[in-house]
Amino acid sequence: MYLKETIDNFATSSNILKLLKKYPQFNHHCVEERVPKGQELLFGKRRDYFYLIEQGFVKYTYAGETGKNFSFFTPAGSFPFLPMYEEDIPTKSKLEALTDVTWWRIDFSFLKQTLLLEDPRNYILLHFAARTRRELYAIAVKDRLNSKERIYFSIISLINMGFRIETNTVELPIFLTYESLAELSNTSKGYASKVLLELRQEKILISNKKPWIISDVKKLKDLLEADNLPKPF
Repeated sequence: MYLKETIDNFATSSNILKLLKKYPQFNHHCVEERVPKGQELLFGKRRDYFYLIEQGFVKYTYAGETGKNFSFFTPAGSFPFLPMYEEDIPTKSKLEALTDVTWWRIDFSFLKQTLLLEDPRNYILLHFAARTRRELYAIAVKDRLNSKERIYFSIISLINMGFRIETNTVELPIFLTYESLAELSNTSKGYASKVLLELRQEKILISNKKPWIISDVKKLKDLLEADNLPKPF
């Protein structure tokens, strides 16, 4: 068993870049790129590059074996995708810039060789696996909720990607829209708009301009009865 802070500290984007820059081939295999909001990259089974997000937010979407799409939001400091096994690579997937993004495009072979030499305990892969486990847990819990509860749950799940103004007040991520919230909650845009109107009337949500603000996080969690939901692991 590992200490969470040990893995988290080792797997920061700054440390990953530090490890990569130890080798003179760095500039040949790693390119810093600016990507405008809305740009998409489509992937098949073959992966030549991996992407380390430096600034901004991206959405990674892949199709499961049943054909259902699964989407994850990835903030700065993370890899949207980092497989442990070749079999983990989905047949079709997509990376979309939700904001203007800066990322490092890293050759797969160079990243793999660096991790073998510099991360023999696989802290970086373990960090990614732990994050993915939490994301899959969230999907499992959310699927058991009704439509309104899924919207509450989705908003709460985005709080850590926002900016905490005060203890009980949070700016939600700038990329959040009616459409993205509806998609994340597996409901219609019209129904999401209705629920957000109710939250505004309850003085929980301020959404007259971006970024949206949750003015009473505790009250929102009470509506969901979040304390009664199963905790991850």
